[in-house]
Amino acid sequence: MKILNLRELQLALLDILIEVDKFCRENKIRYSLTYGTLLGAIRHKGFIPWDDDLDIMMPREDFNRFLSLFPKSGTRFTSLYNTDTPETKCILCYGKVQDNTSVCNELKRKYLYKFGINIDIFPVDNAPADPAGHYEFARTVSRLRHRIYLSQRPFFPFTFHDPIIPKIQAHRHSADWWFHKCEDYLTQYNGIDSPYCGPVSGGMGTIEIYDRHVFDDYVEVEFEGRKFMSIADWDTFLRGQFGDYMQLPPEEKRKSHAIVAYFKDDAK
Repeated sequence: MKILNLRELQLALLDILIEVDKFCRENKIRYSLTYGTLLGAIRHKGFIPWDDDLDIMMPREDFNRFLSLFPKSGTRFTSLYNTDTPETKCILCYGKVQDNTSVCNELKRKYLYKFGINIDIFPVDNAPADPAGHYEFARTVSRLRHRIYLSQRPFFPFTFHDPIIPKIQAHRHSADWWFHKCEDYLTQYNGIDSPYCGPVSGGMGTIEIYDRHVFDDYVEVEFEGRKFMSIADWDTFLRGQFGDYMQLPPEEKRKSHAIVAYFKDDAK
């Protein structure tokens, strides 16, 4: 098989984004580049040179509509969300769109998942109206994300990185059970008029919670020579995530996700 180099992987991710962008425009679905992908668009006009993934976010109502309309099988690009089939396994509290002609493994996280090269799609959900509740809200989301992950790993009682109590708790229920518990928790404030929201399913903590006006308007930004959608107030979002985001990090902090990917035709 031919393992894709970094630039080849970036271009494969770009192909998925082009398809998702086309679909969203045709169906009037709001989305925005996010996290390092949005940073790359603003600072580099494309991928951060060492980045090997691609992230977008959508308001929860658009996220749900996207998942209901985008193909789940039978085409090159398909959506994944709590997907567990013989061919594909992806039980996470956010979505993905994968390229079915490829295989992708993220070595750092040792996922027990099966999918192709993919982009991540994070729903934007309301947070508690009282900022005093933001820490506990984000902390609980992070804990539930971890339970989803642990419930899919073999049960080894004593390992350094995973304390025994969370592992016992995780294995009392299925990954699907934890997924629905996490989704219910994430969406509990969507019916109230909260002034705060964000892509809290990313599991990064309270830095993912913003004044909701940050997500009100959308503009086009340049990314790899094309135009894609972004929240108009990308400056507030990026400062919340990265601080002085136009400053390059030290070389020792320029890390990728250690993704190993190839196209199935190249594996023959």
